Amino acid sequence: MLFLKKIFGLNTIAENNNLQRQLEKILPFKPQNLSFYQEAFTHKAKNLKDENGRKINFERLEYLGDAIIETVVSVFLFKELPLATEGELTIMRSKIVNRKHLNELGQKLKITELLDIKLTERQMGNDISGNLYEALVGAVFLDKGFEGAKKFIYVSMIDSHIDLLKLEKKISSYKSFMIEWAQKNHQNFEFVAHSDNNNGKNNYFRVNFVLDNKKISHGRSSSKKKAEEIAARRAYYIIQPDKNGKKETKTHS
Repeated sequence: MLFLKKIFGLNTIAENNNLQRQLEKILPFKPQNLSFYQEAFTHKAKNLKDENGRKINFERLEYLGDAIIETVVSVFLFKELPLATEGELTIMRSKIVNRKHLNELGQKLKITELLDIKLTERQMGNDISGNLYEALVGAVFLDKGFEGAKKFIYVSMIDSHIDLLKLEKKISSYKSFMIEWAQKNHQNFEFVAHSDNNNGKNNYFRVNFVLDNKKISHGRSSSKKKAEEIAARRAYYIIQPDKNGKKETKTHS
């Protein structure tokens, strides 16, 4: 890690001390090798490279952290839910490690304040908090090993934010839920997408959720995937499907 020390050696002692203090507020232990954490909070906009031309930013650590989080959560669910099937465990895990939840965790930790560069929200992107949380887990793994990373994940995610009873009732994807419900109950369905240019200003998609040849709801977004999810969520609250396969249609959106 000598090249990292050379690159980050440009940081002042005051900056390093500040990062150390901030990390100690977040982590359940004192970090040892600050260079791992410095990389975890280096944005690609700085265009840093090592002596071999490798880009230095949080993205590789984000990849590593993502794999570690999935492993720790998988083991946790495997032990806590001994009667759950493989499919049920997979669904539960997706509710815990989905992007929205990771973003919420990162936001609670105010993790973007550790970035080494000041950027606008648009420049950082919607998922920056979750991405940095994963990168931090990756840095902890390199600094403290798997047990250290596991301890941090338990403290910051599992012990504080996971209620298995509530989680079992939570719907992580309304589109997936409505598809599964319709198939289970032999209902014909489709998501019908149309281009909606909004008077030529922006490209949007309008998606109708159709059930047995009847339009139930619609969604509109700049992303077709998001428009489908909106339409499915509206359909869910209109139809009110329950676990017994019944439905109670309210009003059309």
